[in-house]
Amino acid sequence: MIDKFTSRLEIPRRLRAIVRARESSLIALAALVGAFAGVVVAIMGTAVDELHRLFFALEPGTRLSAQARLNPMVALLVPLVGGLVFGFAREVMTQWRPEREIDPIEANALHGGRMSLLGSIIVAVETVWSSGVGTSVGLEAGYTQFASGIASRIGMAFRLRRADLRVLVGCGAAGGIAGAFGAPLAGAFYAFELIIGGYSPNTLAPVAVAALTTSGMSIQARRNSSGEILPRQ
Repeated sequence: MIDKFTSRLEIPRRLRAIVRARESSLIALAALVGAFAGVVVAIMGTAVDELHRLFFALEPGTRLSAQARLNPMVALLVPLVGGLVFGFAREVMTQWRPEREIDPIEANALHGGRMSLLGSIIVAVETVWSSGVGTSVGLEAGYTQFASGIASRIGMAFRLRRADLRVLVGCGAAGGIAGAFGAPLAGAFYAFELIIGGYSPNTLAPVAVAALTTSGMSIQARRNSSGEILPRQ
C-alpha cells in the first residue's frame, strides 16, 4: 500500500530540525511542491490527450477541443462505454476502499493538512479517465488533489507543525490551479481563500513560490516546436 510505504518515509532528524527552525526552509519546500505539481499537471494532461487520440481517433498533434466535427457514433459510444467502465470500477473500488477520499479543503479544515497519497492518486486517475472518455471536462480537481496529497506527504515526512503542514497543502493546491490555467495569481488566491482560509505575511511567500514554479513549468511544457503556447484541454 502506498500510504503504508510513504508513512515510513521520514527525513533525518537533523534536516528536520533545520527545516522546522527556519522560515525560509518552508519556502524551499514550497518550491519543491510546486515542481511536483508541475510534473502532475504535465503527466495528467498528456494522459488525457493520449486517451482522446486513442478513443476519438484523432490525428497526431490535434486536440479534441479543436475538432469541428466528430463521428456521431464515436461521440455517443465513447462517453457511454467509458462511463459504464468508470461506474463499474468505482463500485469495485468502494468494496476495497469504502471511505470517502479527503480533499484539500477538508484536510486543512478538519485534519490538520493530513491527506492520503493513495486516495489522491485514485482521484487523479478517475479524473483523467472521465475526462479522457469525454464524460467530464476540466482536470483542476485532479491536479489540486494529487499535488496537495504529495505536499501533505512531504510535510509529514518532515514532521512539520500543523500550521506549516496546512500551508504546504495550500501550496500544492495553488500549484494545481496555477498549472491548470497558467495563472499563478489564480492559484495563490485559490489557496488563500479556500484551502488555507486566510491571508498572512507568513503564507504569502511559500504559496507564491509554489504557484509561480508550477505555472512556469506548465507553460514551458505546453510550448510546441515553434514556441507557441498550446492551450490546455
